[in-house]
Amino acid sequence: MVKTTYKIILILAVILPIAISCISEPKYSSPQGENIIPPDSLEMIIYDVHLADAIITSKIMKTNNNVVTDSLVYLSVFRKYNYTRDQFEQTMLYYVHNNIDSLNSIYDRVINRYSIEKGKIY
Repeated sequence: MVKTTYKIILILAVILPIAISCISEPKYSSPQGENIIPPDSLEMIIYDVHLADAIITSKIMKTNNNVVTDSLVYLSVFRKYNYTRDQFEQTMLYYVHNNIDSLNSIYDRVINRYSIEKGKIY
């Protein structure tokens, strides 16, 4: 039950803002399906993006200029994997509109990794 709740929250945290911002037909900056981040890389990026979300929302990194710090945290994730935020967003749009089952599988693996890491802590 808890695992399902985490999955729903993680998926909504990424998909809902994207879905709301593009209620009409998706607008790809490249032809549909091109320049999409490969699934294994996307899985690692999603994992790190949600870790970044946790850091930011828990206020672990308290500074006077949180907006800049928050942006740098996300930027560091995308730089780590040699992708841009725009490429990530385009890939998420592609998966949401064309391959939701694969995206669900990616999130299942991400949630499994979090469960394993949580087990190591406790």
